[in-house]
Amino acid sequence: MDSLIKVFFCLSVFLLLGEINGVKGSDKNQRMYGFRPTKLFVFGDSYADTGNIKKSLSSSWKFPYGITFPAKFVGIKSPIPYFWKDYAGKKRLQYGMNFAYGGTGVFKTQVPLPNMTTQIDFFQNILTAGDIYSSSDFSSSVALVSVAGNDYSTFIAQNRPNSEFPAFIKQVVDQTEVNLRRIHALGVKKIAVPLLQPLGCLPGITVASSFQRCNESQNALVKLHNSLLQQAVAKLNNETKQSTFITIDLYNAFLTVFKNKGANPGSTTFQSPLKPCCVGVSSEYFCGSVDEKGEKKYVICDNPKAAFFWDGSHPTEEGWRSSVDFLLNPKQISDIIKMIQNMSLWLFILCFYLVNTGFKAETQDEFDKREPYIVYMGDAAEKYHVEASENHHNLLSKVIGDESKAREVRMYSYGKNIDGFVARLLPNEVEMLSREEEVVSVFKNTQRQLHTTRSWDFLGFVESKYRRSEAIESNIIVGVLDTGIYIDSPSFDDKGFGPPPAKWKGKCVTGNNLTRCNNKVIGARYYHLKRPNYNDTAADYDGHGTHITSTIAGVAVSNANLFGIANGTARGGVPSARIATYKVCWEEGCSDMDMLAAFDEAISDGVDMISISIGGASLPFFEDPIAIGSFHAMKRGILTTCSAGNNGPGLYTVSNLAPWVMTVAANSVDRKFETVVKLGNGDTTTGISVNGFNPKKKMYPLTSGFLASNVTAGDYGEPSACEPGTMGEDKVMGKVVYCEVGREEAGGSSEGQDHIIRSLKGAGVIVQLLEPTDMATSTLIPGSYVLYEVGTKISDYINSTKNPQAVIFKTRTTKMLAPSIASFSARGPQRISPNILKPDISAPGLNILAAYSKLATVTVYAEDTLFSIMSGTSMACPHAAAAAAYVKSFHPDWSPAAIKSALMTTATPMRTKDIEAELSYGSGQINPRRAIHPGLVYDITESSYLSFLCKEGYNSTSIGLLLGGSNETKKEYRCVDHKQGLGSDGLNYPSMHKQVGSKGTNVSETFYRTVRSVGYGPSTYVARVWAPKGVRVEVEPRVMSFVKPGEEKHFKVVIDGVMEEAMRGILSASVEWDDSRGHLVRSPILLFQAGKM
Repeated sequence: MDSLIKVFFCLSVFLLLGEINGVKGSDKNQRMYGFRPTKLFVFGDSYADTGNIKKSLSSSWKFPYGITFPAKFVGIKSPIPYFWKDYAGKKRLQYGMNFAYGGTGVFKTQVPLPNMTTQIDFFQNILTAGDIYSSSDFSSSVALVSVAGNDYSTFIAQNRPNSEFPAFIKQVVDQTEVNLRRIHALGVKKIAVPLLQPLGCLPGITVASSFQRCNESQNALVKLHNSLLQQAVAKLNNETKQSTFITIDLYNAFLTVFKNKGANPGSTTFQSPLKPCCVGVSSEYFCGSVDEKGEKKYVICDNPKAAFFWDGSHPTEEGWRSSVDFLLNPKQISDIIKMIQNMSLWLFILCFYLVNTGFKAETQDEFDKREPYIVYMGDAAEKYHVEASENHHNLLSKVIGDESKAREVRMYSYGKNIDGFVARLLPNEVEMLSREEEVVSVFKNTQRQLHTTRSWDFLGFVESKYRRSEAIESNIIVGVLDTGIYIDSPSFDDKGFGPPPAKWKGKCVTGNNLTRCNNKVIGARYYHLKRPNYNDTAADYDGHGTHITSTIAGVAVSNANLFGIANGTARGGVPSARIATYKVCWEEGCSDMDMLAAFDEAISDGVDMISISIGGASLPFFEDPIAIGSFHAMKRGILTTCSAGNNGPGLYTVSNLAPWVMTVAANSVDRKFETVVKLGNGDTTTGISVNGFNPKKKMYPLTSGFLASNVTAGDYGEPSACEPGTMGEDKVMGKVVYCEVGREEAGGSSEGQDHIIRSLKGAGVIVQLLEPTDMATSTLIPGSYVLYEVGTKISDYINSTKNPQAVIFKTRTTKMLAPSIASFSARGPQRISPNILKPDISAPGLNILAAYSKLATVTVYAEDTLFSIMSGTSMACPHAAAAAAYVKSFHPDWSPAAIKSALMTTATPMRTKDIEAELSYGSGQINPRRAIHPGLVYDITESSYLSFLCKEGYNSTSIGLLLGGSNETKKEYRCVDHKQGLGSDGLNYPSMHKQVGSKGTNVSETFYRTVRSVGYGPSTYVARVWAPKGVRVEVEPRVMSFVKPGEEKHFKVVIDGVMEEAMRGILSASVEWDDSRGHLVRSPILLFQAGKM
């Protein structure tokens, strides 16, 4: 409701009730409209306690924790806690009193504090004493009686049989009825009692499903409680002959917010509503925990306003606010009016509060309105970091005009290799800083997202056959920016490793669950600038970083598998290399400012390679932290390898576009996972999953989500799709359930059904896929994902027989034709630098087995977490990073561009041609063994990149700052003084690409290239060209002779022809230099015409 609607609605309600009840005064002390100040008396537990128990160190008694809910719901100030009664003045006492104690219940619970009966005793004693309240104070009083479920958690803790649960629920409700009757007898006129919230959706329960699904078994018990409570309230209202007692439907309020993710007008958006904001740093701690030194052992999310739950069971204030929004919508209010016509005062105050506050947060001060921005100032001068902080402060003070405020809002200063800082800025300050001469760019900090046994053998990189020097390889240090590392994985055993290389200058920052480094993992740092003390560790609680790192440099571990599937020896591509981990990704994502800080320090620490499987929106290079950080790494001889992204198969989805990074697509290996389903009629179908469960008997009863329904479709979700809350446990238990998801345009989703069926004690799940997939997913119970058409046949079988049956067999591995590009792998072309072909190259990224973190979880079984099967360009990136490190171990003096060129020009072209051609896989699949002897390389110097940026339209001042050096050098740089690259792309890139105009069919492009011989002795190369019919590709000269290694030669490639309709906007060709002695130096050529595919 907007403000006008709220005003009209509230006035209408009040006038209506005034007409019904006759609003009039009764004595001279009455206020406006004849009412005394309303008093609120609260009884119950932590859902209502505002201070009777000792405060926790997590500050859970104030914003954003939602303990002010009871007061805000009735539109008055929060009543004082009973514990404070002897210290409060009359002004505070006039609003009532709160007798609730956190952790208590109707009966005795695990918390030895006053239960509800005792709380009512306290209330009665105060009334009897008569020195605080008298009977006249209750003419407009309201009571809130909260029962939040502590009695039931105590029941579970006592290990009482489940069969006794329904009877115990009735005991709780019966005693609640006694308490309500007693409160009314003491003079309270109106009493509100919330229905029990969906306990199965509390984070303490949903943690088992990674906060994705509610436990419907527990919610079924909650429904019983609520049904009995509503019956008890109806009985009490019948006794009083008035609507004295009302229920507040928290159950549906919570579920509505969860379902809509707070997306109703005026509501907060909760992207992960089941996920708590405040959690313990590990499983042994919880929100509010401290150790023996008094140090916090919990962490708090960056934005509590975006969290529905504060901790394992309590909503945040924003969570309560969104629930109240649901309770206060016109339909809900209308229902209340019908029930409580005598509650005009309560509703008037509620509406008055709603109109005046709109249930918005309190006015924020200037600091809260500020947002983190990165102020990028180019390259840091040598030894500049000593004075960087002071310079940044002076600049910020100049713009803000307040030195103390400048210190307050500045969050971090870069300065080792990258010049810049992070500060919380207002929009006008962003604009002013952008105009400063020494500033390259100012851009908002954003959150980016994280985008093996068989894979190395498939690449021909068989451990016993490929050439390598362990001594030289152990001098290579790979820096990984990700979610951290699980140091105790056997993949990171340092047996046989000597001390770190002398060039290493980094640190091992220890903390929770990462108490040491070793001679394999020689460095560990973490960055969380928005909340510097968050989690205090580089330990991996996600598993992603561990998986990535072991793929690059994990030592050989035999018998590695998941559920016995994909068994073999797991190892990294450079198992003797050292590892430095830089944790930049947390639960909320990977922030720009954290990544830039990691780049700044990794460069100084002495890493040789950087791998970063992270991506986000494509931005201009000077506003992209990965482009910025990798440029400074390139200047110091460090190649950065990045993932292309997982938003395929659509065009223009590729990320990490800078020409100085190596952008990696994901392709398949020659192994796929099949999970066979056999039906009772003898038919067998093959799906895809990672299912390690062996069937205990030949057949299980088979049903569908539709047949297991306990609701009407559409009321609470779609039962045929097995959505949460739509099926009965009695109809699912012990059965295999088929989930008919439906087409995506109808809102279907083929994710999470295994969690739901498992919570209902199902024996297995068959899920219909919306679209074909090549990615296998681990399931918590026996499961298989089948094609849409196959699912339809299974549904027909279920509906054709009285006793349908099925069995799901353990996943098996089979051979497949490979490589082919993965369906999810992001595709080009790109819009930032449209004449640079991205991705550059592809590597295995589909169903990759590698080490995993025991601090995370694959399934419910802890022993299954040593290794995991994962898919994504995140998995492809470390394969390419390892290949680059392998090449560098043979050629330590090669530039990043030369190493990248070696990998691109020796890549294996795809066997299976995708319609997007090189837009999907770049130069092809990496071939590390060939890359160490590429014959020729395309090198690119720093000055060439700067000239390229000039050609791309970046201004001279910004490029001068990027160049670094003295202030005079920076100021003197002018694009017009430097020769820009020739040809269609203007850069000596290993691939050749041009996006041509959308009109016309004739194309004519020229590319200029320079290659350097890196072979042995004299050599002669002859150009071989492949081009489609009707297209002429000329190479001048067609023969190049080199006298000695290091010699450079120039050539140009001219393309003329017609873009035929059959090409669908993609003209794919190639030029290959052949020396007849084993060196084949291949460059793909791709012209793209938009609007044709």
